[in-house]
Amino acid sequence: MPPSDSSPGPAVASATAASEHPVVHGCKDSGLIPTPDNLARVVAATLCLVNKQRAASGLASVHTKPALRTAATEFSRKMVTENFFGHVSPSGSAPVDRLRAAGYIRKGHGFSIAENIAAAGGSGATPDAIVAMWMASPGHRANILSPAYRDTGIGVVAAMPATVGSGPGATYTQDFGSVT
Repeated sequence: MPPSDSSPGPAVASATAASEHPVVHGCKDSGLIPTPDNLARVVAATLCLVNKQRAASGLASVHTKPALRTAATEFSRKMVTENFFGHVSPSGSAPVDRLRAAGYIRKGHGFSIAENIAAAGGSGATPDAIVAMWMASPGHRANILSPAYRDTGIGVVAAMPATVGSGPGATYTQDFGSVT
């Protein structure tokens, strides 16, 4: 499989997007507002919701890979600490660069990757709201429902870049991939 990088543009969760496209429910902790103490539960709920969306479309689940999870978590943290929101960091690193640095993409191997990001405050920061927002966005939805991806990593930080909003909130990154 030739290298590719399909990363939709930035998306910020909104109440309108979440209400127009209901999410498949039934995942433990999917209504949690992220805090520093519950991030593992928020990540697990987000993965559960993404895999329910895939199952509803007849697709296999994606499975967490440590390298993708590390890259996603570090990127969410970087967006908050460096106060930006986008797939390319101020230093110019793009998803392909981060996944190479994390050891997911290896020299001489084919790969396919994608990335979803979101940042929201209050109840808009729950896994239910974030996955609903992603499913309402054609590019993000395509990433979630692509049969090309087998692996994933989700990173959530219980804060938002100031450019996105103030007050309590969360920043999510979900990296998808397949390597050959």
